[in-house]
Order: sequence, then structure tokens, then C-alpha cells
Amino acid sequence: MRYFEDIEVGESKTLGTETLSQDEIIDFASEWDPQDYHTDPEAAKESVHGGIIASGSHTVAVAIREWVEEDLNDVKNMGAREIRSLTWERAIRPGEELEFRVEVLDKEPDEYNPTHGFVEYELSVHVDGEEVISMISEQVIGTREVWG
Repeated sequence: MRYFEDIEVGESKTLGTETLSQDEIIDFASEWDPQDYHTDPEAAKESVHGGIIASGSHTVAVAIREWVEEDLNDVKNMGAREIRSLTWERAIRPGEELEFRVEVLDKEPDEYNPTHGFVEYELSVHVDGEEVISMISEQVIGTREVWG
């Protein structure tokens, strides 16, 4: 288990990869984001996207799952304090391999509570080396002094 004290500003990690199929994209969007360019291949061809694209919510959910499984489960993570920014540079298409990365941008102790500190992370998604999604969030991370 890693604690607030163990985390260094600037550390980064490549987490893994995932490829979303057209069926997975349609299934997710049918439940959570039922817009034609996510759910209907024929209508999507006529859209500005020219075909099915993944819902932004879907791609962020997959990225967060990868982050949790490959990194945050090994940290005394106590939840997100905020999401500062979330950007999509371009649409994700079926069959594209998504690569996930995380980097520690900043950290600071909670001056009023010794049980935790705040760590600012950037979670990013890349396709063929190009960053296509970036999320900057602040997580509450437990201290070794209290939880270790």
C-alpha cells in the first residue's frame, strides 16, 4: 500500500491498453448516452463524425477503471476531491487501441487534517501516441502516519 508520503510529483505510469468494439460502444451508449452517432451505424454515417464513435462518458469510465485497477487500488485513495478539467481532443472509433497513462502533477498536505493530503493527477488516453483525452483530478490520499 502506498500513502501520501510515498507519492512523488512527476512520477508517471503507463497503465495498459483497451480496444472498444462497435458492439461495446453501442451497448454502453444505448444505456447511458443514446445519441445516434453512438448507437445507430447508419445514422452515424450521416453525422459530422461519419460513423460510430464512443461516448465520451464511456471512454472516461474505461480510463478510470484502468487507473483504479492498475494504480489506485495500491494507494490509500479516499476518493476524488474534484475534477479540474476533462477534455476530448477527438472522437474514439471502434477498434482503436487506447493506451492509458497517469502522472502526478502536484501534491499538498491538508493543513487542517493529518489523516490525508491532496494529490493532483493527470489521467490521459492515447491512440497511436497522440493524446486524445485528458482528465485532471485531485484525489484525497491517506497518510502513513494515520493509516499505515
